[in-house]
Amino acid sequence: MKALHFALALPLLAASLSVDAAPRLSGVKQQGDVESYSDALNRHTVKNIRYPSRAQQRGWEGEVVLKIVVDKKGEVQDIQVIEESSYSSLNREALRSVERANPYPQIPSHLGVETFSFTVPIRFSLGS
Repeated sequence: MKALHFALALPLLAASLSVDAAPRLSGVKQQGDVESYSDALNRHTVKNIRYPSRAQQRGWEGEVVLKIVVDKKGEVQDIQVIEESSYSSLNREALRSVERANPYPQIPSHLGVETFSFTVPIRFSLGS
């Protein structure tokens, strides 16, 4: 039996804030808070991924990298595909996982921003 794996490519993990918010988040504690919130958003996304059955049957694997923007309530405002996999079914599932995950956890008020953008690299792997 093949094991299904969904992974975040952590070295590619990145979080960013709207340009006007960056100067307010210069402290070490605040940077840690940004990373912690970004990690929570990525974990929330991963919980909502489903490996497409057609892709499983055909042995398709790949990675899709998305940039997601949420508002202060955690509602998705924008999704951009930064990198597609070779398979449209994996690309569609990555987008659907964000739709299922919506709304995301709210932006912590102490970050003092209206929007938060983060990058989610989603790896579809069947394992062995």
